[in-house]
Parts: sequence; structure tokens; C-alpha cells
Amino acid sequence: MRWGFFYGVCVFCIFLLCVLRASVFDRNSAPSPSLAPLPVPEKPSGGRTIVAGAELQLIVDNTDRDTVFCLSPGVYTGPLAIHRPVTIWGPREAVIRSNGEGHTIDVQASGTRLLGFTVDGSGDRPDRMDAAVHIQGDDVTVRGLRIVRSYFGLVGEKSRRMTLAGNEILGDPSVAIGLRGDAVRLWETRDSLVADNRITDSRDVLIWYAPDNRIVNNDVCRGRYGTHFMYCDGGAVEGNRYRDNTVGVFVMYSRNVQVRGNLNAGAGSAGGMGLGVKESGNLTVENNRFVQDHVGLYLDNSPFRSDDNNRVQGNLFALCQTGVVFHSSPVRNRFVENSFRANGDQVRVEGRGNALASTWSDNAFDDYQGYDLDGDGYGDVPYESRSLSRRLIGRTPELAFFSGTPALGLLEAVGHIFPLFQPEPMFVDPRPRMKRNGL
Repeated sequence: MRWGFFYGVCVFCIFLLCVLRASVFDRNSAPSPSLAPLPVPEKPSGGRTIVAGAELQLIVDNTDRDTVFCLSPGVYTGPLAIHRPVTIWGPREAVIRSNGEGHTIDVQASGTRLLGFTVDGSGDRPDRMDAAVHIQGDDVTVRGLRIVRSYFGLVGEKSRRMTLAGNEILGDPSVAIGLRGDAVRLWETRDSLVADNRITDSRDVLIWYAPDNRIVNNDVCRGRYGTHFMYCDGGAVEGNRYRDNTVGVFVMYSRNVQVRGNLNAGAGSAGGMGLGVKESGNLTVENNRFVQDHVGLYLDNSPFRSDDNNRVQGNLFALCQTGVVFHSSPVRNRFVENSFRANGDQVRVEGRGNALASTWSDNAFDDYQGYDLDGDGYGDVPYESRSLSRRLIGRTPELAFFSGTPALGLLEAVGHIFPLFQPEPMFVDPRPRMKRNGL
């Protein structure tokens, strides 16, 4: 009888966990088991038809500016260097193939458009950033390409107002992740858009010394950094789906970056995190979902400048090992209207310290043990996070090996029973939300 009751409780708990996991991925955020092919841009009217196997370099070099070329299905041998603005369109079956050296397509003319076709391969030298498409020019559009077997995918340098949209970039999962090239790399490039791309099994989407760029509605799967900002001010990361990467988004040495409406899921490795922030400030982290990450949000010495603040609002932290981790004692971080559900730890501070210097208000915690007698939707007593075992793990991370063991369980009980051993709060939300609508 006793074992039957215990078995029933276990089954019920597993059922609840499945329901919670399903609810987290609702509103069409879950990855489809069979993704539809990305659309090919519409064929331009009045274009000059190029037959398969033609010498593209000779044709492009001997035509006027702003000529439109329409490739026929078939294979064209690269490399191709573009020195005057043209438009090249092709169906997926039109393939520009690398000869194994350098950039397959090197765009050096502002106003160039590459639309629809397939680029197969590139050179393999990381020191030269051999890429399927290399761009150095303003107002260049690369839309709807399919890029396979290249070292780097799309590389933009010293350019403005680029549009890289609707492309599919496929890396090689058989290569160690650190040895793959980046799917997208922008360097000293600004006011550009990276949108609606599908990136799989690559290394990083790297935005480096490149301010005021927007990374929007991309699907990035099984890479290292879904998007990595470094020395970039004023950028935006919005509506992206980061799945099964080592890190979803990392922001380093940057200010005024907006991180909104993204799904960061499955960064569950030992160093995995949904969003990492290092020495950056005036960040807005809003309406994101951090699901099944080792760490949902990691803050390292941020905000960095004394006049900066960070706002973390309306996010969901669910099924993470730890929802929020501070590398040092945090200040000037404001957490408002977030929801913490089914995490191993809600908040942790590495080393000595606490998160009391941050502002906490209107957050929802599934382990809140208070009450709401006046029925206004907010707890009548503050939410306080106190844990002797977690405090010790923060000081000595090696103790995490004993998480869930009777030893740490007994230590936790001692901290609750005997006031002498009760630690100070890790953080306090004076107005915890009893229900978080929509999360």
C-alpha cells in the first residue's frame, strides 16, 4: 500500500513536469520537427539569363553597372569578385561552387544584391576568414541564399546598411564546434540588419566592433554563441530562437543593447547560459524565455560604468539549473515582473555576497510560501531567498557535486531550524506576484 502511494505520487509529479514543459514552449515557439524550406526571392523582371557553366567572372566584368543576371539551374565555378553594383538572382538549383580557395563570392561594390541561389564551399583558411560571401560595401543585400560546406558563411567588414535576410547557413556537425567558422561575422559594420536566417551547426554569429545593428527573428541551432556582441553599442537582439547552443546570447563591453522577445532554450551544458553579460550597461532584457538552460542569465560585473543601469523585465526563467547568476555582488540591476518556475536555484551569487543591492519587484516565484489575503494578486509578505547550502556552494563551487545528497539536505534543514546558522537573505522581493499572466 505504501509503495503504491509513493509510485502514484512519482507518476503525478512527472505528469506535472511534462505539462509545465509543454506550456513553456506554447505560442508557436517550439521548433517544428520538419521546417519548411525558406522562400526564394521573386525573380527580377528584365534580367539577363545566364546559362549553366558560364564564366561568371568574365560576364560580370564586361557588363554595365546595375545589370540584373538571372542564373539558370546548374553549376557555376567560383570564385567571383564583384567590383561594380549588380544583381544576381537564381533558384536553389543554381549553384556557385568554390574552387577550394579564398572567398567564393567577394562583394566589393556598394548596392550589390545576391538573391536566391546556392553557394557551395569556400577556402579553409581562418586567418583570411575564407567565406561563402565576403562583403565590403554599403547597401549590399544578401537574401534567400543557401550556403553549404563553407568555412565562414556571411562576412561583412567596414560596411553600412547591409541586409542579410532569409538565408540558410548549414555548418558541419562532424567538425569540433571550436574549429568551425562563423555563420555570420560583422566587423566595423553598422546600421545593418540580420533577419529571418536559419543557421544550423555553425560556430558563432559574431558582431564585433559593430554598433547599431539589429539581429531579428533568426533561428540559430546547435552552435557555440547564438549571437555574440563585443564592443557594440546600441544594437538590438529581438525575436530570435536560440536552441541547443552553448550560449544563446553574450554581450561583452557594450552599452545600450536591447535583448527582447527571444527564446533561449537548451543551453544545458556545464558552461551553458541563455544570456551572458560581461562589463556592459544600460541593457534592456525584456520578455525573453530562458528554458532548460544551465544558467538563464549570467551577469559579470555589469553594469560596468557607475552611471549605467540594467533592466530585466517580463522574462520567464524555467527548468534552468539556476535562473540568474551574479559573478560578483550586483548593483544597479532592476528585476521587475519576471517569472521563476521549476529552477534548481532561482538566484545565485558566486563567491561572497548577495543580490540585495539589486532592485526586485513584482516577480513571481513558484517556491513562494506566502499568502494573499487581500486578493490583489501580490503576496502580503516579502519573498526572501535564504539557503545555507546554496550560500556555501556559491563560495565553494565544488560542493555542487553534493547537490541533492542527504549531507546538503541536512545542512539546509539546520539552516532553517536553528537561527544561529540561518544565512542572510540572498535577495528580497518585497512585492512578489502570486500569478504571472501569460508565463
